[in-house]
Amino acid sequence: MATVRFSGELKDRIIKAAKEKMQPAVDRAREAKPSNDWGIRIYHNMFGDALNTLKDVPDMWLRKEGSFTVTQVGGVSLASDYLTFTLTQPMPWPRGSFEFDTAEPINSYDTTRIALKDHLVWGEFHAEVTAYCARIGQAAKRRDEFVSAVQQVIDAYSTLAPALKTWPPLWDLIPEDVKQKHREVKAREKTEVSLDVDLNTLTAMATAAKFGA
Repeated sequence: MATVRFSGELKDRIIKAAKEKMQPAVDRAREAKPSNDWGIRIYHNMFGDALNTLKDVPDMWLRKEGSFTVTQVGGVSLASDYLTFTLTQPMPWPRGSFEFDTAEPINSYDTTRIALKDHLVWGEFHAEVTAYCARIGQAAKRRDEFVSAVQQVIDAYSTLAPALKTWPPLWDLIPEDVKQKHREVKAREKTEVSLDVDLNTLTAMATAAKFGA
């Protein structure tokens, strides 16, 4: 039988599987957001004394908003991991753009997407957001390191069998149709390859991901 070769398509499928294996940890980090209780606290801190003024503003100049989104806290940009907070009830919100010492909208078209400025009032929230972003970054880095190491393993060989012999956990990343083809392979190959990858660490990462770590 012909041996299973590492085609470009097979490599792509393996790398896709490697990313999917490590992605749940990134998703869990993203889901562990700061408490929604911050919503009303941010609202009151942002508008501050202006809340008394908003009570006297005619309805035509206001709207009621039940949520808003934070895109930045001080120097910490949330990139695509924006934090949306739901208020306990719809609250008065200016129709036009506004700016305070502590916050401002990121544009005049959607003023519920706000950037919190570098201000002491956000100290506790800033620390929590910084830790949140760090957890996401660490999980993403671990995913990328795993994918990079897997890429090195499959790039080091032209066929599947010796790669599996070098790092058996690769089997879990192989598509089922390719596994079936591999089971039919009778010929054995002996190829000595030097890998600049810590296979024990790579195996530990794969095992941890399997158990949701």
